[in-house]
Amino acid sequence: MKNNIPKICYIVSAVLAAVFVIRSIVDYSQYSTALNSAPFYVWVLVDALYFLIPVIVVLVIGFITKKER
Repeated sequence: MKNNIPKICYIVSAVLAAVFVIRSIVDYSQYSTALNSAPFYVWVLVDALYFLIPVIVVLVIGFITKKER
């Protein structure tokens, strides 16, 4: 089980990164400047907070557990 922890961390981080990219594409397709007062890059920054920061945390956990083996 201890050998699987880094693999699980890498898979979770890859899934979160893919969700970030897909979510950004969907937001771009639905974005309308007439309806939104915030520019599109603000939407991307908010999505980055929700997805990319956890990706970095999970990757670091995966690297740390891999080094301890």
